[in-house]
Amino acid sequence: MLTRSWRLTKLKYAPKPKDDEGEHEEEQEISASLYGSHAKKFYGNSIQHSQFNLHSNQRKRDQIELIKHTIGHLKNTFNKEFTEVYLSKKQEIARVAERTDRIKQILKDLKSEDNVDIPAFKQIEMPESFLIVEDSEIKFDKYLTPEEQAAQVEKRRLEAERKRLEEADNARERALDTMMHGKLEIRPEDELQKDLEKPEFMLAKAESQWSEDEHKIAKEFEKKEKHLMEEREKYRKALEAELKKLQTANSEGMNSFDEKLNKLFKLKIEYQKTINQEELKIVRLARSVYQQEYLEDCDSDLLKPLDEFKQMKLRTQDEVAEIKRSIDKLRDEHEIVLQEDRAIEKQFKKDFVDLDAFTLDILIKLYKRRPKLMKQKPQNSESTSRSSNPFYVKVEDPDKLFLEAMAELDSDIHKPEILEVEIWERFIDARKIKVESELKVKHHSQKIQDLNSYLQRKLEEDEAVKNKIEKTFQHLNDLRDKKLKFLMNLEIQLLLKQGQVEVDPGVFSTKFDNALLIHRSVIEDLNSQIVTLGEGKVSAMIDCKDYYKNIHLLEWEHEKMHMEAEDLNSKTRDVQTLRVTKELQVFLFEENNAQRMQKEIQTLEKTIKLNENMHQRKSLDKKRI
Repeated sequence: MLTRSWRLTKLKYAPKPKDDEGEHEEEQEISASLYGSHAKKFYGNSIQHSQFNLHSNQRKRDQIELIKHTIGHLKNTFNKEFTEVYLSKKQEIARVAERTDRIKQILKDLKSEDNVDIPAFKQIEMPESFLIVEDSEIKFDKYLTPEEQAAQVEKRRLEAERKRLEEADNARERALDTMMHGKLEIRPEDELQKDLEKPEFMLAKAESQWSEDEHKIAKEFEKKEKHLMEEREKYRKALEAELKKLQTANSEGMNSFDEKLNKLFKLKIEYQKTINQEELKIVRLARSVYQQEYLEDCDSDLLKPLDEFKQMKLRTQDEVAEIKRSIDKLRDEHEIVLQEDRAIEKQFKKDFVDLDAFTLDILIKLYKRRPKLMKQKPQNSESTSRSSNPFYVKVEDPDKLFLEAMAELDSDIHKPEILEVEIWERFIDARKIKVESELKVKHHSQKIQDLNSYLQRKLEEDEAVKNKIEKTFQHLNDLRDKKLKFLMNLEIQLLLKQGQVEVDPGVFSTKFDNALLIHRSVIEDLNSQIVTLGEGKVSAMIDCKDYYKNIHLLEWEHEKMHMEAEDLNSKTRDVQTLRVTKELQVFLFEENNAQRMQKEIQTLEKTIKLNENMHQRKSLDKKRI
């Protein structure tokens, strides 16, 4: 089976109606496919949630714990199976060992040198044995204290003394050796192994020297010996039969255990496959939980700056409104100052209306005359100290410089000669009032310009905040759409047979972005339609082939008849051009050609015989000469 996963927003199954026999099997297959593993096969009481209802993180965490519980149950179930097989192996080894001891005894009785191996557990099959240290594994002598050494020496001395006393006069062992050859039990097979002792006369005398009693004794001995050999042969056959039976029992027992072991191994593969499938579900759920938490963290991370941007937007809106109110107020004041400035200029002409036009024109020119000031630019920032910057230039107030320059223009040097001192002083006072009014107008204009610049900056800041809010809202909406899609578009694990996956595998992992999950019944219907159409096409091709075959057959018949006509014409020409000889005329006019041919053959045979006789006669004549 292949474990595949797809992200599905909606999965529908519309299976075709099945017969009663295959309905249960189909339901089990669909259940295992949708369940994502074969755990239902081994643990039918599992209370896991359906893969189509795992929307919230809490439900996914609960599912992970339930899957872990299922994995634990599967492991415990397999461990029980393993324990049963392990105990079965112990019992089988004990039975085989018991039979093997008997087999060794039989082989010994049969005087066979065959070796018999006794099966036993390997060390890797008994992991607890790694923690037990045997005395044979220690290659060094054990350290003994002086007291332990003295006790050990005393123990050996007492044991040696006991053996010496037993060997000195042991009537029990002497009686056992004398009467029963050192054995308490006498086995029938041991008696069969003993050979009969021949009478002394059979060893000392020849058979011709035996008496009648000795002949009787000898015959009786032979009967006993023959009976012993027959008993031995029966015993040997019984031992061989018992040996074969024991060997067969050992072989059958080991084969039976091997079958159990093979079943356990296959069961282990099934359990391991199921556990891997469940662990894969845990990995997928853990990744899904992490992704959902990551999306929630991103959502909260976007909400924090969004609140800040909203507060910033409110502040910039308030500031822009306040600046606009200030600008409107300054513009009203500026209009008033401009009106006052125009009024001052009109008043100047009224104040000097008593002068002639030439003088008034000169005064107007001087009234409008302003000094030209050089703009000073600092080399560095004013924050730089004078000691650290030798190029520091102090920037004077431009209004102060302007007033100083105007004071120079008020000096008597610039007074026209045609003007009187009184008129010049009146002119200077009027011009000072005008200059102050112009400076006031200039200050208001500068304030309005500065506020407009500040307003533009604030509007740009407000627009930037607005763009940030829109961009954040866009990111937030995209993230929430992604989060909603993630919650609704669940990732499920499906079990599909390898032949049912028709997506080309990638280099490292198969991508199912453009794959469709189609029910098997749809594919089967489509395949049946393809088979039907294919059979129709094949039948049409066969009909077409037969039609063309008939055409080719008719063409061949036509060509055959044409060639036969040519052969007939050729034979007709040969007959017409044939020269009729005398022999041919005889052959044609003779009624019994067979008789004629027989006569010719006889004539030829006679001729041959005559020639042979002539040849023999000539040979004899030659020999006489």
